[in-house]
Amino acid sequence: MSNLTFTLKATPKQRIDCGPLTPDNLADKPLAEIAAIELVVGKSTVRVDALFELAEGDSNTIVFANSDSKLDFIGRNMTQGNILVEGDVGAYLGIFMEGGELAVSGNTGIYTGCEMKGGQIKVNGNGGDFVGGARPGRRNGMTGGTVIVTGSTGARTGDHMRRGQILIEGNAGDYCGSRMISGTIAVLGDCGAHLGYAMKRGTILLTQMPSRGITANFNNCGSHTLAFLPLMFASFKKLESEFAKVETFSRVQRYAGDLAGIGMGEILVKI
Repeated sequence: MSNLTFTLKATPKQRIDCGPLTPDNLADKPLAEIAAIELVVGKSTVRVDALFELAEGDSNTIVFANSDSKLDFIGRNMTQGNILVEGDVGAYLGIFMEGGELAVSGNTGIYTGCEMKGGQIKVNGNGGDFVGGARPGRRNGMTGGTVIVTGSTGARTGDHMRRGQILIEGNAGDYCGSRMISGTIAVLGDCGAHLGYAMKRGTILLTQMPSRGITANFNNCGSHTLAFLPLMFASFKKLESEFAKVETFSRVQRYAGDLAGIGMGEILVKI
């Protein structure tokens, strides 16, 4: 059976809240009922069929074709199923996500995986600022799940992150792991300025020393052989990611910080 498909008719002039279009919300709904759903567009509401061409199919897998960077909140609160996005997407991709899988073939806007609790998001492009982060005024970022970015991420990746893992195949922007409480961020490329700023706990795993180095707020704890790293890499083998191809290593240089706070976070750099 084919998938339920929403093909964007034209480049939108205002931002569109696509949050209602998830496998959870559309299960067992006839196509006519789905077409009549009102989406918030700017300060008004517009029917789904006025924005998208609909193709009937299995609502457990939803496809957004001809997607645009003005499509926000795709995958909001989803707990099951799959969403495939062909093209770029806007802000808050997978916000509050608890389960299922969400894949994007382009770039994403700000707050990808914001406060997600479970499931998997894969971005086959670049992620914006605050990947896996917390909304303004909130104290908890993502608390579970996996975010994979095949390109690079913007600033504040994992801001206030509490659990889960973010895997970045490219570079991470400034303030990666800022105010991190727990969880794991792994980066194959370079990192920007202020790595681990105000980090409380958690792990940032790097395959190379950042070009900007490690800040003085982190104490060099020397070289270590860490037995948990091979187990972590074994878990990566199950993923469709460059991390599945990384040769396992356990010998790292360990830096503890941020010493301006409780200093229980760690940056691990492959030796």
